[in-house]
Amino acid sequence: MAFTPGPNNIILSNNSINHGFKNTIPLILAVFFGFLTVLSLALLGIGKIFLLYPSLTLIMKIISSIFLLFLSYKIFFSSSFSEDKKTKPLSFFQVYFFQIINPKVIFVTVSSASLFLQGKFNYEMEFFMIFSCFAFSTITSGITWALIGHLFKRFADEKNKIIIFNRFMAVALAICIIMIIL
Repeated sequence: MAFTPGPNNIILSNNSINHGFKNTIPLILAVFFGFLTVLSLALLGIGKIFLLYPSLTLIMKIISSIFLLFLSYKIFFSSSFSEDKKTKPLSFFQVYFFQIINPKVIFVTVSSASLFLQGKFNYEMEFFMIFSCFAFSTITSGITWALIGHLFKRFADEKNKIIIFNRFMAVALAICIIMIIL
């Protein structure tokens, strides 16, 4: 799931093409730590709250859809590389806190906690195994998608190509909203 296109991967790739791989490292770390924070909470049992109160899921979908729409708008109208002083990269904290409302993160962490915490081993061992697997896949996925953006930037040296790329990524991010709602 970590490598599939989704809000985090689109954000990382887009940020890398517009602001460079080096400036995307804080966002990779924000996804990494944010995802692992949500995973830890799910493994500790907070995911049961979503099962007990389904209306919370709807609230999370609405909040995350609004945030993704804002990001889509920002990316769509981003015109070029970081020399364009009008566009600033997202901050570590914006991306970190987005993980809390990211429906893909919520779905993956809550379902993983319920599927993999089976009581076959001691709780700490299961927690460690799940946490380690997701830590590895999250960081490698983030780096991979940021590198995709970085490599694309090397081949797309014209401003028009970057504008087309930004528009494509903005639409892809907006499509994620449809998947959230369904």
